[in-house]
Amino acid sequence: MSETYAEYNEYKRADVGGVLLVSISILSGILVLLGLIYATGTSARHKTALAVNNCEPSMSPSGLPCNTQQMVIGEYNGIVNPASKLLAADMAAYNVNEEHDLAAAEAALNSEVATEQALDNNLAAVEYTPQNYGNAINLITIAFDTGNNTPPAAILLTPQATAIADKALQDNQALATLTTQQARSTSLAQMQSFNSRVAADTATVQNEMKLIGTTLAAQITAAQEP
Repeated sequence: MSETYAEYNEYKRADVGGVLLVSISILSGILVLLGLIYATGTSARHKTALAVNNCEPSMSPSGLPCNTQQMVIGEYNGIVNPASKLLAADMAAYNVNEEHDLAAAEAALNSEVATEQALDNNLAAVEYTPQNYGNAINLITIAFDTGNNTPPAAILLTPQATAIADKALQDNQALATLTTQQARSTSLAQMQSFNSRVAADTATVQNEMKLIGTTLAAQITAAQEP
């Protein structure tokens, strides 16, 4: 009788243990699912907060101050607008001298090349690349920890604008190369023979620069990935 009772108790303990194991497994699964749902909800809330505050998602890690759309546009304009004014002045100087003063026209072209190369360097520094992004996050973190404002060096273009900037940089480098060749002309006639090609390449770069500005000014939505 006692042996039968003992076997029964062993069976019940095994049964209870199995039920507990299954229950724990189910509970663990539920907790994991709830965690995923919460994480998804947090991500959605973060995206919504970025959109509401006009932050650039790609440059706004959770917990750090955000780079606003206006900050990014301002940084881009701060690079492009001065360069555009310098190039306009250089082009005007070339137009004045291209028919009668080879040395002055050459000087204007060389000034254009210097401005084009500086523009390339400045744009490359604000492109959304892994190296630039890592440096920007480091600068933002330091500024946040020390209570300072985000430095300009931590403000980058968006990934979408960077894709356009990559093409613009290539085309602007080609333009600088062509302008350098034009500046080396040994006669005014030879120099003027470059005019149509330079004008076409210049128009291409200008259109790409405008497209970057339009892309940066596009409305930010919560659907954008951070």
